[in-house]
Amino acid sequence: MREYSDAVVIGAGASGLLCAGLLAADGLSVTILEKNNKVGKKLSATGNGRCNFTNLKMDTSCYYGENKWIQSVLSQFGAKKAIRLFESLGVYARERDGYVYPYTNQALTVIEALQRFANQGQTEIILECRALAVEKEGNGFSVTTAAGKISCQYVIIASGGKADAGLGGSGSGYKLARSLGHHIHTVYPGLTGLVASGNFWSRVAGTRIQGRFSLCVGNQLIEGEIGEIQIVKDGVSGIPVFQLSRIAARALAEGKPVEGMIDFIPPMDKKDLKEWLVRYGMEGLVPKKWIEILRGNPEPENCLKQFRFPVTDTFGIDRAQVSAGGVDTGEVESETMESKRMPGVFFTGEVLDVDGKCGGYNLHFAWACASIAAEAVKKKKKGKEI
Repeated sequence: MREYSDAVVIGAGASGLLCAGLLAADGLSVTILEKNNKVGKKLSATGNGRCNFTNLKMDTSCYYGENKWIQSVLSQFGAKKAIRLFESLGVYARERDGYVYPYTNQALTVIEALQRFANQGQTEIILECRALAVEKEGNGFSVTTAAGKISCQYVIIASGGKADAGLGGSGSGYKLARSLGHHIHTVYPGLTGLVASGNFWSRVAGTRIQGRFSLCVGNQLIEGEIGEIQIVKDGVSGIPVFQLSRIAARALAEGKPVEGMIDFIPPMDKKDLKEWLVRYGMEGLVPKKWIEILRGNPEPENCLKQFRFPVTDTFGIDRAQVSAGGVDTGEVESETMESKRMPGVFFTGEVLDVDGKCGGYNLHFAWACASIAAEAVKKKKKGKEI
């Protein structure tokens, strides 16, 4: 480990690798510290290994967090900019219904492109090396690791969140942020399944429903989206469930009652559904395992349109795809990603209190933060006003 770099990037995930590459391409010396034994470990699992890296439908409604802050970030780095950037790295894109993937349909293509980009010029990547502390040192900083200390002018905390410990989620970045005076909003599981009460779930486990999943939190209905709802032995999963899971997680943590609601037949209203049931029954509408569960209801059309059940928990942070919560964005400049409490420190990606829905939004946010932070660091290095 060398003793000095212009910038130390903590984390070799999506935002860390991109930020390091953009800095190195401008001639800065960069040290990347990665606690895992390889770079891009979590990135390799995104989109079931296909890496949906952005989406042509890009607006604040696709994210949870402070709306104006997120809008500022997205206005600086949109989907087309992400596509052009990755094409410049040799990643040709393909698009399906707004979802953008590498043409190879492999996350490995993106990881290898980012690794090549980051590992250029005066870049040093140190694996299995955890950043233990970040401290102010003169006009710059000292970053402590088990292998020693490294001095630098700038620190980029791109360490990710707490989700999926098996892929490296640890929340270590929150500890560093707190030590620098930042407030951390409570961390919840995001993009995960929900545990439901009821003794029938094991009987219908393995079925898939092309329906609409919604939530009822107290007396508030939060309508979700249509998609494949996957039934497991203790509840529900699938993308429509993932999209609302962080709302359920927060409500449960606050002690609020939460119910899930499935509309089995979104294309039909109750009147048409009732007529269908009288004429044909349920057999052509729902998986066979569900018929016994639903048939006993005196008004089956209501049950099929609003099948309600208590939600008792999420699948937990270790089975979540992302973390909700994190570093308070009010303490970070949206135009630069620089800390308002400790100038010279920058935050990117999942460590911040912003999380997106399924569809490439979390990766896009990582790229956006990395690009904005790198540009700000380069300007500071050149002595320009930001």
